[in-house]
Amino acid sequence: MFNLNVYLAALGLSTSQIVGIGPQNAFIIRQGIGRSHILPIVLICIVADVLLISCGVLGMGKIIGAIPGFVQTVAWLGAAFLLWLGFKSFRAAAHPGALKLEGSVERDRKRAIRTILLVTLLNPYVWLDTVILIGSVASVYGSLAAPSFILGSITASVVWFAGIGFFAGKLAPFFQKESSWRVLDCAIGLIMLFTSSLLVWNYGFTH
Repeated sequence: MFNLNVYLAALGLSTSQIVGIGPQNAFIIRQGIGRSHILPIVLICIVADVLLISCGVLGMGKIIGAIPGFVQTVAWLGAAFLLWLGFKSFRAAAHPGALKLEGSVERDRKRAIRTILLVTLLNPYVWLDTVILIGSVASVYGSLAAPSFILGSITASVVWFAGIGFFAGKLAPFFQKESSWRVLDCAIGLIMLFTSSLLVWNYGFTH
């Protein structure tokens, strides 16, 4: 059964993890500006997120479900980690950096696909964010909420990657401004604080 609260929680958490200055987003935006092989690049990013998030949500859910009484511990540890991520976002807002788009646009289709695969699958933060963090948080909501959580996470991936890929020409000037990243990092920090408090409130005391 679809759970709107779980869907929105996953949407917020996944969005906060996807948005940020990094090699994957920089490459997508650069290719978008050059209008070069955007469709396969965006599809690869979305499919990778679907597979990794599903693996994390379904796998971690089964592990946690097999350990009675462990939900509260996961909730508190997850909340602490989210608070730490929020702190990092607020710290980044104090010292924002503009997105670097230097470098030529990759026109060769095979090289473009190879590059996006490398910056996606060989980036440790991708695995930490999707399989570990999102999977751990999802496990707290229980196995019945897993489909809603996966749907919320996938929605964030589709909207973000499609947005920066197909509308990069309009987004790039915005992301090159330090003030824009300050606002974005503050928003991410607030989302982390909200998600952390919601996690503790709903699952930190009883289950």
